Amino acid sequence: MSQTCIIASKLEKLKFDNSKEKVLYIEDYVEISSVAEARKLTDKIFSHNTDFITEFDYKGYKITWSWYSDVFQFCIKYLEIERLTQAIDALDVQYLKIGNISPQYRKVLEVYFFNKKIVSSALEGRFSLSIKQILFNAITLLFSIVSMLYFILKPGRNIGTYTGDFVYKNTKSDFRLNHLYETYKENNIQFIEFIRNTTIKNFFINTFKRKRFAIHYMSIIFFVDLFMKKTKYSKQPKDFYQSVLYNYYHANTVLAKSTLIIERILKALRVDKFVLISFSSRSASLAIAANSLSIKTIGIMHGLQQKDYAVYEFMQSYQESKKIGCDVYGVWSEYYLEYFRKHSKISTKNSFQFSGLLRPVKNMNQSSPFKRVSKDKIRVLLISEPLVSVLEIAPYVKCLLENNDIEVTIKIRPMIRDLYYEKIKEELPYDKNINIVSGDIKETGKKFDVFIGSYSTTVIEASLIGKISVLLDTKKWGDYFNIDTLISNKSLIVRNPETLCNSILSRIENEHSLDTIGLTKDRFFGNNMDGAQWIVDQL
Repeated sequence: MSQTCIIASKLEKLKFDNSKEKVLYIEDYVEISSVAEARKLTDKIFSHNTDFITEFDYKGYKITWSWYSDVFQFCIKYLEIERLTQAIDALDVQYLKIGNISPQYRKVLEVYFFNKKIVSSALEGRFSLSIKQILFNAITLLFSIVSMLYFILKPGRNIGTYTGDFVYKNTKSDFRLNHLYETYKENNIQFIEFIRNTTIKNFFINTFKRKRFAIHYMSIIFFVDLFMKKTKYSKQPKDFYQSVLYNYYHANTVLAKSTLIIERILKALRVDKFVLISFSSRSASLAIAANSLSIKTIGIMHGLQQKDYAVYEFMQSYQESKKIGCDVYGVWSEYYLEYFRKHSKISTKNSFQFSGLLRPVKNMNQSSPFKRVSKDKIRVLLISEPLVSVLEIAPYVKCLLENNDIEVTIKIRPMIRDLYYEKIKEELPYDKNINIVSGDIKETGKKFDVFIGSYSTTVIEASLIGKISVLLDTKKWGDYFNIDTLISNKSLIVRNPETLCNSILSRIENEHSLDTIGLTKDRFFGNNMDGAQWIVDQL
């Protein structure tokens, strides 16, 4: 019987002893996972580790919950290779050799087989990468220190605002926050951006575009981690559930130390309110520091968050006495007000308020009956969805491209390289027949009849400009928006590629009687209140 199991990619050249080593190729075991099942597994892991969670307390806040969304992403990857873990279990080997496979899958195997001896291939370039990271974070930290001195010397109270390091086209901020910043300016509100780092290139380009000081707080966390002694939890895991969370022991210690430093920064900068947008592992140090200082934290929907993927907004197994979420949180519609109050456990029910959209839509309430753009072909806009499995979407796209009555265009994502589009081109030999568009969906979308996707907010945004939303049922996302509950006894979701084209035609022919556009708009977007003004009112 083999004593060692090698997990490798088929792209690797292997030399092994058939009598002592068994090779399993990762490609033979990867499957599409379900976000709903991953969320349930995440809840099991946290419910199974109450003692560990209780041990890490920062001024009453159980900080292990900060990693809920990270554990959820881990669970997605675990479920993708669950068959592989079962195959290795069946071999009953003592040693594992992990070859050149995805780092996420490698992590799953290391955590799952915590009681086996594991050898992993060294990552080439790790040392040079670390040097680059140190230089990058040193630059952003220096810029942050200069910014702090500027804000300390500048009189008045400040509003903290969380954002990623993105700037949209000819603006000076992330497109999701442009209207908020304009509203700040109109109300003479002095704010400080706390920016999550991305790349050194983005830092220089976006700093030049912004032309304002800001705090790149991730550099603080980086150097706390760099100089803190790497230690492991004193207890050994007894099962897979414990192994998952015990891996966050060091992350918890870094978070606690970083939060203390950020507390002092918030005091020095005279921050008295914080527009956090939402609580997540990325913003945890900011959120916990602000909450510990009784600084009011304000959140708002920045997409159509659902409990089975935007899990950081809900954490349904959260039962701590101190709420880790925002003090007030704005939602887009009455439907979402009820939804968040029912499913979210990280804030009190009264924390959720009807705010309206962060980017209200012009002329949204001036509705008119649905009308085709052209009498020629049906114009379909396929929304780029980076988290979808292209293998699931490809059969749907193939059916669209083979229909002579339909013209397909892909809406690619702004500000980044669109990997979804790249994968679609790899998977289908039809790329010459697919046009692409980018830019503001409210403008580009006017040229189409139907938006198609499986989980993206943009698909639902079709209703804002009088277009039809067609949602696809996939193994990973399912009926993500519960769209089949929109009309009683009427299924709207498309469950297989063969019915897609007929479904599109039926929806177009019957839209006047069904009014799916109006029903979708009312459910998800309410009456188009100004969410940015709601935030200002909270200040």
